[in-house]
This record gives sequence, C-alpha cells and structure tokens, in this order.
Amino acid sequence: MDIIKTARKKSIYRRYWYVPIIILVVALTATVANRFRSISYLVQSDDLLTDTVVMDDFSVTTRGYGRLVAQDVFWVGAESAGTVSNISVRPGDHVKPGDILVKLINPQLLQELKEAELEVAARQADLRANQLIRESELLDLMTEAANAEIDHQTAKMELDAKTRLVERGLEIISRLEYEQTQLAVQKFLQRWQMQEQRVIQREQSIQAIEESEEARLSQTRNELDRIREQVAKLTVRAGVEGIVQELDLALGQKIDRDNNITRIAQPDHLVAQVKIQELQVNDIQLGMPATVDTRTSKIPGVVSRIDPAVVDGSVLVEIELQGELPAGIRPDLNIEATISVSNVPDTFIVRRPASARPQSADTVYRLSSGGGVAERVNVRFGQASTSYIEVVEGLLPGDRIVVSDTSGFSTHERILVR
Repeated sequence: MDIIKTARKKSIYRRYWYVPIIILVVALTATVANRFRSISYLVQSDDLLTDTVVMDDFSVTTRGYGRLVAQDVFWVGAESAGTVSNISVRPGDHVKPGDILVKLINPQLLQELKEAELEVAARQADLRANQLIRESELLDLMTEAANAEIDHQTAKMELDAKTRLVERGLEIISRLEYEQTQLAVQKFLQRWQMQEQRVIQREQSIQAIEESEEARLSQTRNELDRIREQVAKLTVRAGVEGIVQELDLALGQKIDRDNNITRIAQPDHLVAQVKIQELQVNDIQLGMPATVDTRTSKIPGVVSRIDPAVVDGSVLVEIELQGELPAGIRPDLNIEATISVSNVPDTFIVRRPASARPQSADTVYRLSSGGGVAERVNVRFGQASTSYIEVVEGLLPGDRIVVSDTSGFSTHERILVR
C-alpha cells in the first residue's frame, strides 16, 4: 500500500533570502551614485599637492633671488691700443692703486717714441747752433757799432782841437778844413747811432726767433711726452683699491683705445639686487625691512630702490645692507632676500595655490572629509607672501584644498581623487 507524503511548506525567509542582499546592493549603489554624482574626472592623489587652512598670525613676506653688487664700481679702460702680453690678476683678486693689471705691447707706438726722441734731440741741436750763429752776427754788429763810436769820438776830439785854434784867431787851419771836420763828426755820429739801432733791432729779432724756435721745440717735447705717456699706459694699472670683477681677456688679444679692460668694485659698499615677481612688487615700498641670506650669514637691510622697468615678468629691487658686513662677503655673491611687507594677526592662511593672486577672487578644489572627492569652490584671497596667502572668505580652518596646478581639470566641478 502506497503512503502519500504531504509537501512541507518552505519559510518565506528561506524562499526570498536574496532579497535583502539585493536591497543592500541597491542602497550601496545609490549611496555611491549619489556621492560620485557629477564626477567627470579622475586624478591620482600622488599628482596633487594639498594643504590645510589654518588660523594663525600671518607674516606677509616677499622672496627674491639675486646677487650682491658694489655701489662704487670703477671701470678700467685701455688708454693705449695694443696686444695683451701679460695678465697679472684674475677676477676676485684684491688690488691697490698702482697695482699692475694687464700689460700691452705696441711696436708701432715704441717706434713713434724713438722718432719723437730723435726729433727733440735734433731740434735742441739746431736751436743751439742757430743761437751761436746769431750771437756771432750780433757780436759783429756790436763791433761795428763800437768802431763807429770810436770814429765819432776821434773826429770829435779833432774838431774840439781845431775849434780852440779857430777861437784863438790862429790861421793854422783853413775854414774849409774846419768845416770838413765838423761834417765828419756829424757823419760818424750818425753812423754810430745807426749801428746802435742795428744792434737793438738785431737783439729784438734774435729774441723773436728764439721764442719761435723754443715754441716749436716745446711742441715737439709735448708730443714726446704724449707718446711716452701712451707707452707708459701700455701697462694698465689699478686706480683704486677694490676687488677685480670681470676680466675677459686672452694673451695675444688686440685691444683698442677706450676698450674696457675690467672693473674694480669696492667691497665696503654693497647692495643686494633681487628680482621680484611683478604681481608681488606692488606691495613693496621703500624703507621696508628685509633680510639678505648669503647661505653663510643673514644680513639686515631696507628696500632702497625699486626699478620701474619690468623684465621677463619681474622687477629689480635694491636692498641697502645695514650694519657691519660679515667676513667673506664680496660682490657678485648669489643671495636670497626676504622682504617683510606686513603682519596680519589671527587670520586664515593656506599654502599659496598655483593660480592664486593677492586681493582677488578665485576657485579652488576643496577635498571632502575622506579625501576621495574634490569639489570646486569660490574663494576670496587677501594679502599674499611668496609661499602663503590669506583666505578672506570661502574656506574655514581645517579645510584641505589642492594647491598644485589644476589647469588640467579646471573645467570640472568635481573630481575623483584616488
């Protein structure tokens, strides 16, 4: 006899065990979908640089890089053309006035010197010879004048004797002879006076000629002195005490007159010249304190000059160093300078994003609490330093934002960070 078995009815929970799993999956999917809604870009966390907003005192500073330069720089130029035959110093050497820097040679100039010396010697010999000739000629004229005077005195003595005889009434001499004697006296007197005048004129002529020859000789001597000075300047010497800067010369190199040889800087008067980004230089004013870092020491200073020109997006700022300079400080030393612009107490600050500009509005990507999603938010920035910037609104302390370059995904509102 067959036994009929009645089927046991299954529990509803066992029959639909998979339903809770499906519901959980759907819920998780909805949660994930809601969380990553509108996400259209994926970026690796290793490719991002982030920073957290904090509340702290904000020292607004601007940093620049540059070098130390001397305020007093003296260029040394070639005053004579020549070829470099010896270089006695190198850049960085300390020199004193009179120290030899470079020696030049110029065979043509040396030949001109010899010719000028011979010309002076020849003119001196000619002048002496002409003086002797003129002195002899003057002596002849003076002799003729003296003879004329003697002739006049002799004739006058004869006239005086004949006059006494005539006055006594003695007819020893004729009237004709007496008058002839009177005429002879007058003739010898005139001759004597003329000879004296010739002597005077000759003396004046000799003086004028000698002055002319002396002037020509002096001109020749001046030319000789000029050439000697040019030869002497073939040896280029330091005019002041200081540090040799540039000296880009080679043996055998030809140097023209007025070409720059080197420059000498006085190390006691140095200033720092640094390049500041154009957008940051607007906050800098004259007199602001600064610190110059030479890697071995830090020197206080103040901003002394701001160049009006913008070159390659930066402005040259000069900082006057204060106090006694440390040992080893020299011109052309590479330095880093930090300029103190202002100090803002108890404000929100964050590391400066790549696109952030002071006193402007911008957007940044703020990370979620878990860091998996970054959402773009509007932010207003205040003052800025080289590395940090003030947050005026849009962020709170503890918010973490992307500070690296976001131009690659700046069109996306939300991004996924893995």
